[in-house]
Amino acid sequence: MYSFIVAATCLVGVTLAQTPPSYTLAKTNNTLGLKYGNINVIAGEVLGYEVSPVPSHEPQLSSSIPLNGTYIAILVDTIANISSTIPADLLWFQQNVTFSSNGIASYDGSSAQVQYLAPSSVGHPYLALLYTQPPNFIIPSNFPYNDTFRAAFNVSRVSADFQTPLLEANYFLLGSNCTYDSTSKAGPYSSGTARHYGPTATGSYHRPSSTGIYNGPAFTSGSSRTKAPFPRFGARY
Repeated sequence: MYSFIVAATCLVGVTLAQTPPSYTLAKTNNTLGLKYGNINVIAGEVLGYEVSPVPSHEPQLSSSIPLNGTYIAILVDTIANISSTIPADLLWFQQNVTFSSNGIASYDGSSAQVQYLAPSSVGHPYLALLYTQPPNFIIPSNFPYNDTFRAAFNVSRVSADFQTPLLEANYFLLGSNCTYDSTSKAGPYSSGTARHYGPTATGSYHRPSSTGIYNGPAFTSGSSRTKAPFPRFGARY
């Protein structure tokens, strides 16, 4: 019996390269290539305008290892319902993914069990996962998730219920969107009396001026793209 909506296992602190620190419902060190426009996602970085609200279509997936079978791709908001025992929402469930000889994925987004929904919650970690699709795979009749029901997705049950291993993963945090006054720094936008700065057009972050503040995820200075820590909420994270 499929049990995607049973209570989630308690999380303990584990750090793995391609899944968020302290997140144990899915674990792997293998990188799933995740590309939005010209941005190749580096595990753990903060992204903003690259992923939400445009483009609204699926990211480009890729792999650096030969993948000759058929696969399932999943994207979840890991803390969409943080007060719930199963806090993740399902943003995308794409079956029948294949990879070319150069490692680029192809799939029919219109046939996805759960069609892609762009990340929209600032500060939330988004986790992309790739599983081997079992032979003769069909979506179970009691699989509850579809375009209109995405809540309480139990990531820990995917491998067990579909009897398929997790192969690769990647994740990012969603930062603030904003308008840009140049290609070298992010422009401010107003929110109440405070002024906030988001990601620059190159993916780095502009340090706030003396009149502004940044209320998004933690950032590091320098020219490289931002990498933020996975947020912690009570005993769950």
